[in-house]
Amino acid sequence: MKKIFLILPILFLLTGCYNYRELNDLAIVSGISITKEENTYKVTAEVVNPKKQQDTSSSKEPDFIIYTSSANSMQEAFRKVIKESPRKLYLAQMDILIIDEKVAEEELNTILDFIARDPEVRSEFYVLIGKIDKILEVTTPLENISSKNILESLKANNMYLGYANLITYHELINDYLNPNIEIALPSIEVTGNPKEGEDIKNIESTTEDASSVISNIGVFKNNKLLGYLSEKESLVYNLVMGNTQTTLIKTNYQNNQYVVNEIIDSSVKTEADPKNNKITISIKGKSAISEVNYDCDLEKKKTIEDIQKKLNETIEDTIKNSIEDTILKYNSDIYGFLDLFYKKDPKYYKTIKDEWYEKIFPNLEIEVKSKIEIIEKGNLNGGLYHE
Repeated sequence: MKKIFLILPILFLLTGCYNYRELNDLAIVSGISITKEENTYKVTAEVVNPKKQQDTSSSKEPDFIIYTSSANSMQEAFRKVIKESPRKLYLAQMDILIIDEKVAEEELNTILDFIARDPEVRSEFYVLIGKIDKILEVTTPLENISSKNILESLKANNMYLGYANLITYHELINDYLNPNIEIALPSIEVTGNPKEGEDIKNIESTTEDASSVISNIGVFKNNKLLGYLSEKESLVYNLVMGNTQTTLIKTNYQNNQYVVNEIIDSSVKTEADPKNNKITISIKGKSAISEVNYDCDLEKKKTIEDIQKKLNETIEDTIKNSIEDTILKYNSDIYGFLDLFYKKDPKYYKTIKDEWYEKIFPNLEIEVKSKIEIIEKGNLNGGLYHE
């Protein structure tokens, strides 16, 4: 027993980190953008300005600093940033990674492999496709750090609109390594004049000359970007995959009249029937009437029942048509239907996996069952529209 007590203090003295770094020697990176032109990789790093963090009252110091470097390999491009930055890039606090769409079309595996090999990189940052270069350079009025603004915009879009999916690097790697699932990533673009967006004046006006905007979901096949879903297709994807619980559904009536329902809670169950080559999607939840441009009396029970029926019919048709259009357009299994076949019947899966995209996937029968219940109709019981 005495020997154990003698050994323990020695062990505590010997503990340490092999990759220990002094904080003052590091450049804390909040966002990274990777582009490529011909055979040259370009790395753009958004680094939090330590002077601004130490003295928040200083208005002369920018909140972040942009460093860029180019090289024929990813490792060299990252190391060459040291030519401009006096500190080594530290990626453990990174919020977002933006991969240029040209890189996503050809070399996603190179990017993922490089980042996975860095022991200092945490895997909980979010990944997006950049439709244009210099996205991180755009200054933003509501968030001091550009990458923070992009991240908050991504989360808000997912929560309130449902067009963007949130996917971390860890989740992306899981999809990448799963042979039965194709990747789907959110994208971002810049509206206005990107050059003027880099100027500090962009945040000194009530209107922005340029702003970064979350765009539609990118579709991959064999880990290569093929194209983008429409807004409606992006919404359907997130709804079916359980990536969002709230969104707006517009049901159209005659004479351009309509009712808008807000889905405030939903759950989705997707089941595979391999022998009948069928996928059944069941969605349940609750909704609230948020807008009425329709001559109706909401005080009547039958009116609510009719609107509810129309809402569920619209959801069923929208989901079914969107999935079928996506399959026809891209022939990419971003919904992971093959993975459902595998889990449902592994033996049958082995017989069809090699011919999935040629014979099975394009001919899937899609059935959608929607049971959304209207539980709220706003502050007005009857509404102002009805006479």
